[in-house]
Amino acid sequence: MSSGKHIPVKAQISVMSADEWEEFIEEWMTTKSAEYFSYEKLGGAGDQGRDVVGYKDNPVGQAHYLWDNYQCKHYKAPLMPNNIWVEVGKMCYFSYIGEYPFPRKYYFVSPLGIGTKLSNFLKKPEVFKLMLIENWDDHCKEKITDTKSIDLTVDLKKYIESLDFSVFDKISVLQLIIDHSKTQFHVMRFNTPLPPRPDTPRISDVIGNNEINYVKKLILAYNSHCDSEIKDIESVNKISLYKKHLQRSREDFLHAETLRNFSRESLPIGEFESVQGQILSGILDVVESDEINGFDKVKKAVSEAKKLQLPINPLSACITVNDRGGICHQLANDDRLSWCNPDE
Repeated sequence: MSSGKHIPVKAQISVMSADEWEEFIEEWMTTKSAEYFSYEKLGGAGDQGRDVVGYKDNPVGQAHYLWDNYQCKHYKAPLMPNNIWVEVGKMCYFSYIGEYPFPRKYYFVSPLGIGTKLSNFLKKPEVFKLMLIENWDDHCKEKITDTKSIDLTVDLKKYIESLDFSVFDKISVLQLIIDHSKTQFHVMRFNTPLPPRPDTPRISDVIGNNEINYVKKLILAYNSHCDSEIKDIESVNKISLYKKHLQRSREDFLHAETLRNFSRESLPIGEFESVQGQILSGILDVVESDEINGFDKVKKAVSEAKKLQLPINPLSACITVNDRGGICHQLANDDRLSWCNPDE
């Protein structure tokens, strides 16, 4: 990125490890949250053929819950039937013995997709099923578990023949990339530019419930500076100095709230909070000073926040001076700082 060049996401995916590929699919599953009761990554030893799964129902205490399996296979070539017989065999065997129900859908997800032969099988479920049975001894019998051979008994074969193999399907890597680009993980995982930041809306004439705390603290700050009593918004609006300051403060706060929401949609939790923490550290000496009144303290702290050299952060390119001032008010709103004591 520093050289102006960016490695395409598809190329980065091609060199992922198997574990990174499963993590990527788990992140991608956040785009499916509305479709599932819950989801989890199970890939690893003892996963019984399940990598990343989505539960349509609550599986706890249920024998026949609905669920989907996303089988993550990271190979250097498109998936061929010989790559997946054992995985399909595991799904059939472990559902046969009651470890879990046969899935509602079973998706193969692979960086290079699936080959022509496997694609043709997926279009012909009954042929796919017959080919699994035919390949059982060579690809499944000794590989389903590490502890014993799994013979294709009459009952197991009859069970497999009863299954609906149209549940097996694929998801293209391009679709995965498009969906993943809408998640909060995409920028950090692939070092891509942030999407355009949305415009900050105009402030409302009415102070919202989400503003009440920091506005109360500003009123206390004005009161500590003014010779006459400032106790509410009506009092503030009678004095031009404070009225204009409150207007600017509310605009800055809305800028910072817009940035916070943008960060939550585009980046993992913690990136925006990291910026908040840096600004808090940079203005604490001002906030903790007893030598100035609350109003001067607010102005000095905001001024200091706007001058701080912040560490490099994914948000660095889109943080404005308004955001920096607004973050000071966010910190006050979240009770992480106050401009003066209530009895001042």
